[in-house]
Parts: sequence; C-alpha cells; structure tokens
Amino acid sequence: MTVSVVIPVYNRFELTKRSVDSVLSQTVPVTEIILVDDGSIDGTSELLPRYVADNPAWRDVVRYFRQDSRGVSAARNLGISQAKGEWLAFNDNDDLWLPQKLEWQLRALRADGGQCGLCFTDAWFMNSADMKATVFQRCGVSYAAPTGVVGGLKGLIKGLEQVWIQTVVARAELVRSVGGFDEALSYNEDQDLLFRVALRTRFCYVSPPMVVINRMPPAQRHAGRVTDWHKEEVRLWMLQSRLEKNLKNLRSCGPFDPGVAKLLSVRLRTIHSQWANWHLCNRNYQKARKSISRAAGYDLSPGVAFKWALTQSAPSLARSIVTFRNWNANRRNTGNYY
Repeated sequence: MTVSVVIPVYNRFELTKRSVDSVLSQTVPVTEIILVDDGSIDGTSELLPRYVADNPAWRDVVRYFRQDSRGVSAARNLGISQAKGEWLAFNDNDDLWLPQKLEWQLRALRADGGQCGLCFTDAWFMNSADMKATVFQRCGVSYAAPTGVVGGLKGLIKGLEQVWIQTVVARAELVRSVGGFDEALSYNEDQDLLFRVALRTRFCYVSPPMVVINRMPPAQRHAGRVTDWHKEEVRLWMLQSRLEKNLKNLRSCGPFDPGVAKLLSVRLRTIHSQWANWHLCNRNYQKARKSISRAAGYDLSPGVAFKWALTQSAPSLARSIVTFRNWNANRRNTGNYY
C-alpha cells in the first residue's frame, strides 16, 4: 500500500520542518510527501526548496511545488493531482503525526478486507489551555475497540466532526472521483469533501490519538486567504453553502436514507435561524424575516415558529432577546460577570 502525504504550506518554515519530520518518522515509511507552497511571503518559498535539496533525509521523499496564493483547498488539490500513491494522507504544516499513525491505519484498512476507502484517528490538541479533551471526546464519541468500522451513513454523517483531515488516509482514486476539495469554500472545506466520500464508501477508525493538532490563538494560526474566518457572516455563508451542497449531492446519488436528509435539513434550519439573529442584531428586520422563513421551510420547530411570529410582529423585541442571549453566552464563555 503506497501512501502519498499532501501538506499545504503558507509561511512558517520552521513549523513545516517539524510537520514533515513527524511524517518521515513513521514506523511504516510513506511513499512521498508533497509540499504545496500557497504563495508564502515570509521567505519560506526560498528556504524550503533549498532545504529539501540539501537534506538527505528529505531529498528522495519530499517533492516541493509552489503556486500563487489560491487557498488551502487549491493547494491540496494540486498535491492530489501530483500524488503517485494508491492512498492519500493529509497533514497541515503546523501539526504533528505520532510515529505509529500510519502503521495503525494500514492495519485497520487491511482488517476490513478492503471494504473501507477511508480511515481516520483520534487526535490531541496542543497550544490551547481550553482544549484538553481529544477530538473524539469533544464529539462525544467512544469506541470500545482500538480499530473498527463506523456503522451506518446516518451515524457517520451525524458525527462527521470527529474526522479531522490531518488524521485521514483515503484511497486516492476515490478522492479524485468526488472532485477533491471545493476551492470556493474557505471554511469547512474538509467536512464537505468527507461528506462526498462518505456517500461512496465506509469509514474505519483508529481510536487512540495519532495526531497532535496545533490550536494556538487564531490570529497566529490563520493567515492568507482565511484571515476573515472569524466573521460571523463568513462562517454562516460557508456553512450554508456546504450544507446546501451536501443535500444536493445526497439527493443526486440515487436512493438515500431519509434520516440523513432530515439531519441536513435540521442543520440548515439552524443556520438560517442564526442568519435571522445576525440580521436582527444589525437591525435589518426585512432580511431577518426572510431568513427565519427559510429556516421554517427546512424544518419547522416550536422555537423557529416563535421567532418567526416575533420578527413579524415585534422585531425590536426579537432583537433585544437575541442581544441578551448573545451577551449571556459571552459572559459564560469569558467568566466576566460585570
């Protein structure tokens, strides 16, 4: 089983070296590591190819490509197009693989007898005092066995947040067949890809954490084309786009589980309800009414019905309620009661 590892790069030469070295330290060697520099501006574009050429441990395994800044999805897609391995794995340039990650995943894939086209693992976080739990723990996921197969598409889609792209190994032909990463998305682009792959194959897991994910403060972690990720309107727009696309893909793939469609509809209801909140806070009451009507169209819950009635009859009151709830949520998150 040959494995190509794709690592998008934007600045951070020293962190990139550590990321690559963690992949090179695997107990089962990778076939190649593909670094795609997405238009670094801090000297990485000059330092990295020189380091590849001068470092014997890198020279025969690491391949370096550079493109004008087009975003992480475009960088990963370029790496996918250049990959020679039967399997694709991904890492970010500030995250680390533990030495036995690939060995455990290939073992899990072989144990399944070739039925699974993707394997993922749990992961730890570093550089964050607020993220002590693993990915699986934060998602409320618990597996009794160290490896196994995730049962049922609905259960997988419901818990897709447990799958982080840094932990994934997937069949290269499968990733290519679903179109790779959507370059129009700069938020949740990995979840979008995983959903499309989940419509084609089963997933298996490795329950021990095998990746260490960097969660330093966002201002230090995000750069380039994703610096506006923190804006509520950007987050909502990207989530809405992804979920609408997921629902369209589900309905176009033939017979499907109505439970999955219901799950996506409930999530879209939530997004449009949040859009209504955003418009209310900005005193755009006409758009708030439109958003809450769209939420009701996806899934009419008692809460949505109440908010719809309130935005129709007393939008100022609806705004006051939303503002108070936001303030109360921020107070709980920050511990500031004054």
